Amino acid sequence: MNALGKTSKYDLIVFENFEHNGQKRSRAFRVGTAVTTARGTALYIPAGVSITGRVLLVPEKTPLNEVDVLAAYASAADALGV
Repeated sequence: MNALGKTSKYDLIVFENFEHNGQKRSRAFRVGTAVTTARGTALYIPAGVSITGRVLLVPEKTPLNEVDVLAAYASAADALGV
C-alpha cells in the first residue's frame, strides 16, 4: 500500500536472453500483474503462462523504455548478488 493507504498496482516482467548478430541481448515481457494489500502482495498470472527465472515488479503502466527496464533488472540482480 502506498502512503495514502491505497492499493499499489504493478506489472510482472520477465526477460528472455538471446543472441543477435553475435551480440547478447534481452527482451522484456509482461506476464501478469500484482497488487499490494494490507496483508501482502497478490500476484495475478494468467492461466497457461509459465514463469521461470527472475521476475521484476515495476509500477503498473510505468513508461519505462527497454533500457530503463534492463537497468532495473540488472540493479535487482546486483542487489541479490547474482
